[in-house]
Amino acid sequence: MFSQDPLNILIVEKSHDEANRYSSILRSADYQVDAKLAGNEEELQKYLSMRNWDLLIAPMNYGNLPVQNIFQRIRRSERDIPVILINPEYDPIKLIEGLRLGAQDVVVEDQDQHLIKVVARSLAGVYERRQCREWERKLSLAEKRAQYLMDIARFPIAVVQEGTYVYANEACAAVFGFAEPDEMLCLPIIDNIAVSDREKLKAYMVPLEAKDEISPFEAVVKTVDIDGAELSAFLEIGQIQYEGEPALQFTINKDKLFDAHIEKTEESSATEYSAIQPQLVYELISRAISKSVQTGQDSILLNIQMDRFNQLKEDLGIAKAEKIAHSLVTYVVDIFSHSVDCGRLTENSFIVTLAETTEEQALEIATDIAQKISQELFDIDDETFSLTITIGGTLLNENVPSVERALARSQEVVDELRDDQGIGNGSKFYMPDIHSNEVSDNEAVIITAKRLLGEELFSIRYQPIVALTSGGSGKEYYEVILGVNKSVPANEIPTDFINDLFKSEIASDVDRWVINKALASLSEKLKVNPETQLFINISTQSFSDESFLPWLKEALEKTKLPANALIFQFREIDAVRHLNQAAAISDQMKKVDGQISIANFGLAINPLKTLERVAVDFVKIDRLIVEKLDQSGDGKAEFQTLMGGMTGTGVDVIVPFVEKANILPILWQQGVQYIQGHYVKKPAFEMDYDFSEGS
Repeated sequence: MFSQDPLNILIVEKSHDEANRYSSILRSADYQVDAKLAGNEEELQKYLSMRNWDLLIAPMNYGNLPVQNIFQRIRRSERDIPVILINPEYDPIKLIEGLRLGAQDVVVEDQDQHLIKVVARSLAGVYERRQCREWERKLSLAEKRAQYLMDIARFPIAVVQEGTYVYANEACAAVFGFAEPDEMLCLPIIDNIAVSDREKLKAYMVPLEAKDEISPFEAVVKTVDIDGAELSAFLEIGQIQYEGEPALQFTINKDKLFDAHIEKTEESSATEYSAIQPQLVYELISRAISKSVQTGQDSILLNIQMDRFNQLKEDLGIAKAEKIAHSLVTYVVDIFSHSVDCGRLTENSFIVTLAETTEEQALEIATDIAQKISQELFDIDDETFSLTITIGGTLLNENVPSVERALARSQEVVDELRDDQGIGNGSKFYMPDIHSNEVSDNEAVIITAKRLLGEELFSIRYQPIVALTSGGSGKEYYEVILGVNKSVPANEIPTDFINDLFKSEIASDVDRWVINKALASLSEKLKVNPETQLFINISTQSFSDESFLPWLKEALEKTKLPANALIFQFREIDAVRHLNQAAAISDQMKKVDGQISIANFGLAINPLKTLERVAVDFVKIDRLIVEKLDQSGDGKAEFQTLMGGMTGTGVDVIVPFVEKANILPILWQQGVQYIQGHYVKKPAFEMDYDFSEGS
């Protein structure tokens, strides 16, 4: 649902004034609102029967129309309408009740911005569901057309599940000697394959899983009819969906039988690779994308194009230019020793797909191919040619919407290289625009992080953590704070990048980069002050990764630093969600005299309960609690209760985001051990704070 589309909204309210207020809020957010007011259950039923609605807004407590009745009416009408409930104040019980009934959210009455965000999310959801239903209808029509085409096909076609026929067309029934296709149903297909060829098809006789797509099969086999007579046939097998279940389609292609009997020489094999076969290329790319969706394993597409090909055609003619292209394709296939999925898309586009290959590996392969070709001489009709190529690469995974888009991405890179270098002669990978609608927020974060890691564009700064009271540990503590190099333009960084980064799968790679950099800096600092220790934030991906601690041990050994030089810090919400992993890494760190800190502490329902399971040395109070200290008496009371619970735990408390001196007396009275914030010192690129100032 887009803001320029009319927004058909039902509002359940007792007065037009309140209904108009919601309409005004949404119009101010650029929605074209068409609203109707339902003041009672009869009016609601009338409007529900009239049309589909995009949204329904209703109060939690409205005597004329209880919320339970609203949801009952919607379900009886079989309408897909997202419901947003309004409550006078924040109430967790009402929130849970509303969500349990099926509401999108329960919004506090005067929180207009929250309402707008929930509306946008709800409309996006209902729009996607409508699109899904539309595609399901189109899929149903496509399946019916496919069924009809199979019925009338001149080639014998059968559909097989678990080794038995579930469908056969008339041509298939005739070739095997059956009077009607129905006679073949539930019979084992293996009975129609000669004994000598059954081993070839053994892998296709087992039950299929939708997530495990099998490779297509093509071969000449001996088939056996109902009378036992054998006949050579060119058999094609491919995986399909039949009536919602994975199945195999068996096709006997009579047109390919003659070609299959011709003995393939090395020259004819090379000619096969260089033949322009767009259908084959599309199938290769589609299969790679499907495999990624099912298994999560990415593939790589390489689009290999000869430089100055059009000029060669003009100077030498189409025939000789084609011979040059044929030699180039043959050379590339030889580099891969013929064990590669590839095909020629157009006269000057040769496509290679590489399974289970990273971008870095593929770029290395592409660079090597381009270099080898630039150094090779190609002999064509007593003439010698020196060629160069341009290779555009792109990932093939679930985020690629179509084969066409994958090819377009690789072509964009080829064009960029030729624009930058004049003729090309190189290789490059497609880098999506993180602000494009094609790229999800999570993908934008991962793409950006990979680039920043690869180009060393992350930065780290250090902020001191100082003792508030005398009698501290005597250590000099700094927190390592991750940032982005100032040379990177702000528009190239996704919104809330650092926060979202530690929720993504690449977080562990960034953690290790930070630790390596911090260890290098700390090694130098310890020569000046051996009492320095660093707080380093780690993600859930790291502390739940079994290889993290062995890697850390190796990193410490390289720098000859003890484990207690670092204090690892993870968020309270991560510790609560992954309590066993958090407890395990804490226990393992204790065994080597390491220390643990929990950040964003105090927001859990029972924060002290976490400390019973996870042995920590420090907790860092969440920013929201710190900000409330200076705003209300309730904030001070909550903080006092939290600090009271910390008494006797042996855990030191750090209060961050101390920006002014006015909250220091409160912190001192409550026994806070350490403070951090701009009042002490802003994060800096050097560990240069004078800790004697605070003593």
